[in-house]
Amino acid sequence: MELAPGVHGLPLHVSMDDREATFNPTAVETPRGLLLIDVSLPDEVDVLEAALADEGLALDDAWGILVTHQDVDHAGCLATVADRTDAVVFAHEVEAPYLEGEKELVKSSEERPMAIEPTTVDVRLTGGETFATAAGPMEVVPTPGHSPGHVSAYFPDAELLVGADALNVVDGDLVGPRPEVTQDLETARESVVTLADRDVAETFCFHGGHVEAGTERIAEIAAER
Repeated sequence: MELAPGVHGLPLHVSMDDREATFNPTAVETPRGLLLIDVSLPDEVDVLEAALADEGLALDDAWGILVTHQDVDHAGCLATVADRTDAVVFAHEVEAPYLEGEKELVKSSEERPMAIEPTTVDVRLTGGETFATAAGPMEVVPTPGHSPGHVSAYFPDAELLVGADALNVVDGDLVGPRPEVTQDLETARESVVTLADRDVAETFCFHGGHVEAGTERIAEIAAER
């Protein structure tokens, strides 16, 4: 679905842990080509490619990949996509060691080991960077908590927030961080406060997709702290 001019939500229907799930990465048209915001699980490149095709887009046109954070559902096929497209990989500097294999994924454990194929982060972000896009400037907003270096993407001209896992949509309602999958819940809640300072009319989350809710609802979630 087109969220704003040149900004496309990509619903991916996948199987994870013996259950069916829908993930929602984003493709953004830029003067250089496509910028992907997140990808998907290992071995799900075909699903990503099909979702792009449904929007009239092509994976091979991707010049950049913004990884919001290290989780397997967001970065599992990062190495495959980066190798195929030769795209520039962007991630927050705190996430880079995890993506490059220098550190174990924060949610990996003996009971549930997790890993992704190491991938070089070409550009390490600190927050506040902007990308030129068809929908106007896209700002990288640090929203740590769900993971140490989680980031979101904000399109001020379109009043659109791509929140990754900083927020979620459940049964059509915008909600806050999920405690059971959030590394640092207090920090994640502080990140919601940060997002409430933006002028947002619509929000797109990796889990739950699109909702016509923004600043007012985000402020309500922030106040729930």
